[in-house]
Amino acid sequence: MNKEINLKERTNCPSCHEERLNTNKVLHAKEEWSLIQCEQCSFVYMPIVPAYERMKKEFSWERNFNSSKKVSILKKNRRFIKSLIKRNKLLYLLNKYCLKGNVLDIGCGSGIKFNDIPERYIPYGIDISEGSAREADVSFQKRGGEALCAPATEVVSKFGNNKFSAAILRSYLEHEHQPFEVLKALKDTLVLDGIIIIKVPNYGSLNRKFRGDNWCGFRYPDHVNQFTPKTLSEMVKSTGYRIIKFNFLDKQPTSDNMWMVAKTNI
Repeated sequence: MNKEINLKERTNCPSCHEERLNTNKVLHAKEEWSLIQCEQCSFVYMPIVPAYERMKKEFSWERNFNSSKKVSILKKNRRFIKSLIKRNKLLYLLNKYCLKGNVLDIGCGSGIKFNDIPERYIPYGIDISEGSAREADVSFQKRGGEALCAPATEVVSKFGNNKFSAAILRSYLEHEHQPFEVLKALKDTLVLDGIIIIKVPNYGSLNRKFRGDNWCGFRYPDHVNQFTPKTLSEMVKSTGYRIIKFNFLDKQPTSDNMWMVAKTNI
């Protein structure tokens, strides 16, 4: 495999854009992949990532997920019981901060999350996996929307300005090679009081510190960014948003994930 074609080097920090130095400390590594920390802003990221084309075919979410080690029956049962008693946080946040309108889901997968979202929201999506985007497009078109297969940096602006009442970035930013650029471009597509809903793994969690390299938030090579509450807040603010919900319960140190809601900073 030609690494010049299939690998991409990120020579600058994806958050503050500081030039990467040879002195950047390698925090974690597995096979050919590594995570380093920016000396300027402390953002944790992979300096070498698979090219987008390779992500589409070789490292798509469904392919990695299906080929991962089998989950025990006990763990499956625990997850099922937990899903029954746990509220749908995405739906809760949409209902609270966005009454209706066009909703863009970046990293939409097959579009299954919209099965539980009311008809007053018109679904649009972007996904890098060809199979998932195709499946989502069929579903979304039935509700008046559509899904595209491409890197978000290439297609977000094609939707035009003032298109979306909300954008969902659930389990997406950790995969994106250019998270800063996507957030900036996304801002123009939002209506005046539009919101973004973000969910990412919490690299600052106690479980990550306890589990070390066995932490569930490490998934090589498609989790190319790792966020702490501090670095997530800094990136969102620096791209022109105002955080409206990011309290203690949204970023608990005992939780492996974080949720945030932000608006365009006008």
